[in-house]
Parts: sequence; C-alpha cells; structure tokens
Amino acid sequence: MLTQLKLKNFKIWKSTGQLALAPVTLFLGANSSGKSSLIQALLLIRQTVNAGDDSIDLNLGHQDRGDTVELGQFKDLLCRHGSSSEVGIEFRWAPDGDIQSGAMFSAEYKGGKNGEAILDSLRIGPDQNSWWVTHLKERVYRFWLGSERRSRKQGVEFRPVRSFGFTPMALTSFGDAALRIQANSSLLVDELRKITYLAPLRQAAKRNYGWNGQTPTTIADDGARAVDALIASGVAFNLAKQRKLPTTPLAAELILGVSNWLNEMDLADSVSVKQVGKSYLYEILVHKDGKASNLRDVGVGVSQVLPVIIAALHARPGHIVILEEPESHLHPLAQAVLAELLTKVSKERNVQFVIETHSEHMFRRLQTLLAKSEVLPEECALYFIEKEGGQANIRRLSVDSYGKVKDWPDRFFGDTLGETRTQTEYAIRRAKEERLAGNGVLPG
Repeated sequence: MLTQLKLKNFKIWKSTGQLALAPVTLFLGANSSGKSSLIQALLLIRQTVNAGDDSIDLNLGHQDRGDTVELGQFKDLLCRHGSSSEVGIEFRWAPDGDIQSGAMFSAEYKGGKNGEAILDSLRIGPDQNSWWVTHLKERVYRFWLGSERRSRKQGVEFRPVRSFGFTPMALTSFGDAALRIQANSSLLVDELRKITYLAPLRQAAKRNYGWNGQTPTTIADDGARAVDALIASGVAFNLAKQRKLPTTPLAAELILGVSNWLNEMDLADSVSVKQVGKSYLYEILVHKDGKASNLRDVGVGVSQVLPVIIAALHARPGHIVILEEPESHLHPLAQAVLAELLTKVSKERNVQFVIETHSEHMFRRLQTLLAKSEVLPEECALYFIEKEGGQANIRRLSVDSYGKVKDWPDRFFGDTLGETRTQTEYAIRRAKEERLAGNGVLPG
C-alpha cells in the first residue's frame, strides 16, 4: 500500500508537503487545479521502470510508445513558480500492508542539454537499509549503502538504470551487498506492478468483442482489457449453468459482482455474455426491466463505469487502483454508490484506491458511510486542491467519525445550503407577489 507522496517543483506544484495516503484517498477540487499531476508523478516512475531504454533516467512519455503519460520535455515538467531547477518525486509504501517495514523511493531530477531529465539523486528501500546515489559530474555517480557515512563507490558504472537498479557489471562490484541492493530495487518494482490505472477517457462500447480465450491479469490503462476479463467470467458462468453445477465457480464471480453493482447503481438488473454464432466474437448484453440490450445500445454511462467496477473487483489483495473521474457520465445515485463499491472492496479485499474526482455525490456518500461507522476516519484521506495565483495548494480535510467536515473550504462543491436558502427566499417572495396581484394589489 502506498502510504505517503511528496512532490517538489513538479508541474503546478511548488511543494505538496508530505501527503498521507490511506486505503481510500480522494483528491477533490476544480478543473486544472493540480489533482491529475499528483497521479501523473506515480505513473511517471512506473513507466520509467517499465521502459525498455536503459539510457533514460525519467521516461517523460512518447505518443508512439503507448506510454501512460506524456509530459513533453523537462522544462515542461519543472514548476514555473519554484526557486529550484530540480524536480523531486518521493513516495513511501508498506510491503504487504506492514507500516513498520515501510520503504521509500526518493529522486531528484535536473534538465539535460537536449531537454531530457537527468537523475541527480536517488534513494530506494527501508530508511535504515536503503541504498542511494548522488550525481557528481557528467554521468559519474557516488554510491552509499544504508546509514553509512562514507560512500562505497563512485564512477560512471554506478549510474542507476531507469531510476531503480544497476547493470549486472555494477552489481558484481558490490560483492555481498549486491543481494541487498537488488532486494530493495525488487521491492519498488513489485509495488509499481500492483498499480492499476484507469484514465478519465475510457474506450467506447463496441457491438462485438473478440476474445482469445484467456483471462487477463491486467485491464490496461484505458480499460481495454476489462471486457476480456468480463467475457472470461461470463463464459465460466454460462458453462456452470449448462452443467448445472451446484456452486458458482470462482472464475464466474466477476460477472456476478458486476451485475450486483450495476443493479445497486440502478443502471441494469444484470449483464451477461453471449457468443456470436461459433466465432471468437462475443457481445455484452445489459438486462433491464426484462429486456436485453447490446452494450452499444444503452447509455454511455454503463460502458464507462464497467471498467471502473471491473478494475475494483478484478484487483488482487494488496493492489492499488488509481482512478481519474470514475463518475464520468453517471447520474447522482450511481456516483454515490461508487463510494460504497470502493470502500467495501478496500475493506474486504485489502485493495487501495487513489481517486481524482469532481463528484460531490461520492463525497457525500462517504460522509454517510463514516456516520454509519461502515468506514473509519483512518481508512480514508480526503484532500481539497485549489489554485491560487497560478500555484496549487492542498489541504487535508478533517473529517470526524460522524462524517462532519471540520474545516469546510470556500467554494467547495458550491454553496448547496446557500442555493437552497436563496431558492426559498425567492419562492416566498414570488408567492407573495402573485397573491397580492390576485387581490388587485400592486407590489411595492
């Protein structure tokens, strides 16, 4: 589980300070306030570690490589309001949920001659057992291990590869410490592999989907493989029905879970999978009020929320699901139920959710869940982000066990009570004017 995040001079953020992340973390705020940048920083490190080019210190993204985020050159990454010429990205995580055995990734980057990002310092691992490097001069790095005051090595061969590890030749020179160094790098890679990300724009519904017979382990950043997982589960469910099995196979539970949550959201009674003839094509049928419709023929909200539900239910224990605008195209009730889905899955299956949202309905339902003691204050972190003078500011909302916000920000979701008060005042005024006019009395 990710436990902390800190950014310095990253895009709109001069400094975020140390942000505590919980099993369910919500980033709320207006458009272009800096919410997405918090998520992009994590995805940037993930795509750097996964990059195939060892010459890259920070993979800023390229449209032809299918990278998750594309951030241009280093100058586009560097905050215009900061006084430093370096960008800092730091996060901490707790392997297997054990806070006491937490580890960290902390890196700083500066700009290169061609607009690229160059690693200036890097630290990976548990606080007292980490390894770290600093940049001395052109491609020359100095290496430290743990809390040792003296550096062990320095040279061009000790430049970390893709900001997470070393070449086999460099590792050989570390002797017995090589295993410890590799273990720390592996901790980082394992944590990043646990991340599932869903972008705000997900694939539009198709009339038919091709399926190769395999159950995917990941649903892809745009949710493209979410339907593959649903079809695999639907085929298992259909087969169990044909054979009249007394219990539902584990593989079939996903489609049952999706049906249940769509029903809770009042979007559908259930969903099913139907093979098109004897081909490899399948259609997704949405059942509502006794009628079955192709996914393509129902409201866009269903196709957009399907990957969100599948991402939550498909995630394995210990995994991290990052969602941007999961409420897209959903009516208020469905948005509220989303909060129930995410908190329930988080608690029952140990899945962490990091969510960027504009939804007041999700937030309000989370308040209700807190008041009902179905969610504890320490199980969620709520942040409000706003932009002032071109800079992003973030504050953690203090919410008690009754769901009450103690420090309600200005312009937070608009003034609901104020709108109700104004509406009531004008309704009373109009009613009085209409009554007087009916009696032939001129207002005034």
